[in-house]
Amino acid sequence: MEHEKLTIKETSYSVNVSGSKVDSLRVKQDLKTVIRVYDDGKIGVAGRIGEGDDGALFEEAKAKLAQNIAYPCNLAENQKREENKIKNIIAEKDYVKTLKKLIARLSECYPDFVFSNKINIGEEEIVYENSKNTKYSYKGNEIGGALVIKDKASANIMDLSYGFNKTCYDEDKIVSDIGKLLNVYHKKVGMPEGEIPVIINAMEVMQYVAQHMVAELYVSGSSLLSGKLGEKIFDGKVNILTDRAQADKSIAFFDTEGVVNKDDKFHFVKDGVFTGVATYKRSSANFNLPLSGGGYAPFDEVPQTSFTGFKAARTDELKNLVKGKAIYVVITSGGDMTPDGTLGLPVQLAYLYENGKLVGKLPEFGIKGNLFELLGKDFIGIARDAVFDFADDNVLVAKFKVNNVK
Repeated sequence: MEHEKLTIKETSYSVNVSGSKVDSLRVKQDLKTVIRVYDDGKIGVAGRIGEGDDGALFEEAKAKLAQNIAYPCNLAENQKREENKIKNIIAEKDYVKTLKKLIARLSECYPDFVFSNKINIGEEEIVYENSKNTKYSYKGNEIGGALVIKDKASANIMDLSYGFNKTCYDEDKIVSDIGKLLNVYHKKVGMPEGEIPVIINAMEVMQYVAQHMVAELYVSGSSLLSGKLGEKIFDGKVNILTDRAQADKSIAFFDTEGVVNKDDKFHFVKDGVFTGVATYKRSSANFNLPLSGGGYAPFDEVPQTSFTGFKAARTDELKNLVKGKAIYVVITSGGDMTPDGTLGLPVQLAYLYENGKLVGKLPEFGIKGNLFELLGKDFIGIARDAVFDFADDNVLVAKFKVNNVK
């Protein structure tokens, strides 16, 4: 009988912002322990919140073998690695004071707007160890939030937002970024004529690609990509992967099943070629597919697939991808995709982008395009941190069809 243990310790400092005022601080600490035992091709799982007796937890997991849940063991042997990526983002004693200063500055710089929501600093320590002499440990932290912004003259609950998740903090860049959105928010411009590139958060499109990269969907024949492994499906500049070595993100180098990929990366698409699907240990064994390192277990449940660290690799700077005018999409809502891969996205907020700047707000409209074309003949590139200096801004540039102009 083999076993593995996963311990996750999380600490978060959450500041609540309401009506452009910092009104509360919440400190939360969680300790979760999961033990999985394997015997005769079966798995037993037990979990605990807080401190406790690991011996008793092991016996509980052992008893769960009676549920006869089939699962491969496949434990890593004789591996040791630890990584500490903790950074001094903001000192704990200065956290509230620092964010009060940020919100006060935003209110002073942009008095026509109200700022709300939460900003968090999260720290995690994850330890994986098993009965085959393998132990991995990771520590990391990051600051993140999505400030909801309301125009005081608007009847809406919210009008736009600004989000970030970083392993550093820079007040000047945050204020500058938000200024790029708000300084021209009230300047209305008309839709540009002719074919024009669209700049959009890459995940607005990549999330639909990811859905069709799950092993079970791929093998069943229900995926748009079924049967295409090894084929060139997108432009040669397209690379889609999970990257657990991202410098500005807090991501453990191993998944919750103790899987570590070469160079901490796994490519789903490499240079336009479809090279892999998302797997965890059970789907990898069942379908004879490589492990993508995407195993995720929500507490004491049997592992499943995830896309931790999922991204589209950058191809170039935005200034090199867009010459002249483009549409910069900020907010979409209610998007959907047809069975042939045609994606439609209603755009609630977008700006005209020209010569490296947002110059005015566009009327509402819709965009659409087929995934194979958006990442194929209509693909221009992926730019990172191009429009903003601090915000999460991994953007796709492609030729969408623009319609439903109001």
